[in-house]
Amino acid sequence: MRRLLAVALAAASLAGCYAPPPTFGELPDFSLSAVSAGTAAKPISRADLLGRVWVTDFIFTHCEGPCPALSNDMARLQKDLPARVGLLTITVDPERDDAKVLSEYAKHFGADPDRWLFVTGPQGAVVDLLTRGFKLPAFKDAKAPSGRRVTHSTRLVLVDAKGRLRGYFDGQDEGELQTLRRVATRL
Repeated sequence: MRRLLAVALAAASLAGCYAPPPTFGELPDFSLSAVSAGTAAKPISRADLLGRVWVTDFIFTHCEGPCPALSNDMARLQKDLPARVGLLTITVDPERDDAKVLSEYAKHFGADPDRWLFVTGPQGAVVDLLTRGFKLPAFKDAKAPSGRRVTHSTRLVLVDAKGRLRGYFDGQDEGELQTLRRVATRL
């Protein structure tokens, strides 16, 4: 997918115009809970995302792997992207990451409550949204140490204002984050 997006953007650049990125699917309906820094939990659904471009990542608050770095990247995107682009962080460990835990995590990363939402809900609903909706894997090993229980994608997913998946970007690659900034600004 990354190569397809890179080819499409390169072709558009050579032609001197902007070609929108391909569509990789559409988010299904879902019903979860969202919080941000210092806010109470409120319901969130697909309908709440429509009308705004979103950059989405997947973390868990007890992660000893890439999650803190992904959250730092999202904090930088919050500063770099226009205010019309929202940020959505979805926990892959909702059994531990309830609304209170996510609100504290959001505070730690300086999340703007008007732009950056943190999503949790029942385990089955979160896993379904991750795998069926965003088309990304996640695996849980209950026997693993606390900070290594969940293996998940480090991809950031760009969702357009119509709820369509418009790009997957490696959240650990600065070049891809630059491309994400350009594409999200133009959507």
